[in-house]
Parts: sequence; C-alpha cells; structure tokens
Amino acid sequence: MKKIILSAAIISLSVGSLFAQEMFNGFGAKGFYNKSLKNQESFYIPQMQIGFETYVETKQVEKESKLSAFANNMAAHSKGGQYSGRQSSSARVTTILNAGMELSDFQLLADDFHEILENEIEKAGFNVLQMEEVDKLESFQKIKDKYSDKTEKKQSKADPNDVGFGTVKVYPNHTLFMFDEKSVMKGGGPAFYGMLKKVHAETNAAMILQNLTIDFSTVDLEVEIDAGTRGKTTTAEMKILPKMRITYNIMDFITPKGGPNSAPASLSTEFISSKEYNANIYTDKDKAESLFKKFFAIGVPSVDFDPRIIEMSKEDYMAAAKDLFTQYSQEFAKALVVGAKGK
Repeated sequence: MKKIILSAAIISLSVGSLFAQEMFNGFGAKGFYNKSLKNQESFYIPQMQIGFETYVETKQVEKESKLSAFANNMAAHSKGGQYSGRQSSSARVTTILNAGMELSDFQLLADDFHEILENEIEKAGFNVLQMEEVDKLESFQKIKDKYSDKTEKKQSKADPNDVGFGTVKVYPNHTLFMFDEKSVMKGGGPAFYGMLKKVHAETNAAMILQNLTIDFSTVDLEVEIDAGTRGKTTTAEMKILPKMRITYNIMDFITPKGGPNSAPASLSTEFISSKEYNANIYTDKDKAESLFKKFFAIGVPSVDFDPRIIEMSKEDYMAAAKDLFTQYSQEFAKALVVGAKGK
C-alpha cells in the first residue's frame, strides 16, 4: 500500500528558522545562490508570475508489490497456469473552484502578494526597493523594453473568459516576465548582462524572480491493491482538506555578484497553509456540468465522474490566499537571511 499525504508539509510552519534553511533548494543553509547572495542588503522583485489553479485533477497510481506478484506467479504455475504480471490500479479526484472570482480579483490578489513578500523581506532586515521607483530608473528602461512584449503576451493569456478552468496567470503591477526554467537562454546573453551592469550600478540591489502556482485545496489520496491469480481488489480513499497550497515555485536571483544560475532555486516540497478556510465541499453532477459549460468555450467534456466542487465566498478565497502567501513569505524571508547573512 502506498499513501500520498500532501498535508505533511503543514508541520513546516511551526518549526522556525531551522526548517526555513531546508525549505528551499538553491539557497538557505546550503545552495548555489548563497555565493552571490552573501552580504547582499538590498532587493527588489521585478518578476512575479502567479498561477491560480481553478480546476485540478489529482491522480495516484498503485502497483502490486514485487513480493505479491512473485507469490501469485508461483501459485499460478503450480496449477499449470500463467500469471498475467504485476497488477496496477489508479484513482483520481477532480476538484473545481467555485468562488465567484473574476480576472480583476486575481489581479488584486497578485498585487497584494507582491506587497506581502516585499514587507516580509523588509521585516527580516533587508532594504527593499519599490518597483514603482525602480520603474523610473533610466537604467531599468532597457530591461523593460526588452521584456514588456513577452509580459504582455503572457498576460494576454489570462482571458476573463477562461477564469474558472485551469490556471489563471497574472502579474503584479510594475513587474515583468523575464524568464523561467523553460527559457532556452536565460537573460538573453551578453546584451542582457550589459543592461544588468547599469542597473546594479544604480541600485546596488539584487533581483528576486519568482514563478508560483497556487492551488485552492489539499488532497489526501490513498490507493490499495490486493492482487490475486484471478484478478484484483482495489480500494481507494480520499480526503479533501480546505487548505490552500503552493504546488510549484521556482526562483532566480540576479545580484551584483552574479546570476541567474543555469538551474533555478525551488521549494523542496509543497507549501501548505496552516489555516483552513470556510467552504462547502460537495458533489453535484448537474452543477459540475454547468460549471464546465461556463469554463469551456468549445469542446465541453462529458461529466461521467463526480468532481468535488469547492464552493466558498470570494472574500473567504482571497483571505485564505493571503494567509497562505503571508506564511510562505515569512519562510522565504527567513531563508534569505540564512543565504545572505549566514544566520
């Protein structure tokens, strides 16, 4: 039997700065970015791509153990038969957010997230440059010119008609999309580093570039398979917890000493909020079909399963998202202190 317990990360929120050192790969207690972060006192956040999940399918596949398969194989041969091989089974849980969120609401949340992260980094003892001021710097204009078109293309994909299905990606005001782990050439080569040299000379600050995905629920999904020579018996148990989580996060730092690295920094595990929100979690096939019709412009899928609808007020959703991001930002700031100040 194999069990995935996504909520295990909850304990991370109560153990203080020691865990913060281990929460991230790439900086903190150990990491390839620490060399360029060392003694860095000032930061700003010119990139913060935030993806808000509104429809999620969680899957778990379970295979019969080797020992069970061996026993079944021997049993089949003793009777002159053959065993078809290791059996497997799977289970899935589909969750749909129904919180009345509009694209403008996600944009407000993104702006709040950017401010929350700035505030927590500042509370940790660093100087934080506001992007409204960085935007006005002459040295930053060429970077804006280089990446504004890319940002607009990314932002344009957040069509209001698509809210409710998949991932809604938004960018806080005054931020850009510069690159992520899929970029063929991070930064764009020598010309980019020439631009950076001028910005560093004017700011003496390091850039923090983030790409995050926010999910609205936490799913515990357990699959058990009991395989035999005549078939298999499978049971599946699942629990949906009304706790938000960050399921994906990669980061880069560009400091006067160097960066970005060929591999981005990242969360070492999913980050789950310590607070539950108020929600009605239920199945309703007709309601799910109506939500799908709203979410899909064409090619509405048939609902031959029972998606779990996570229904809450817009206010509760936004409050829960800000709670999650505040907890994350506090841990990020702790790890930044370890990486930059060696504490």
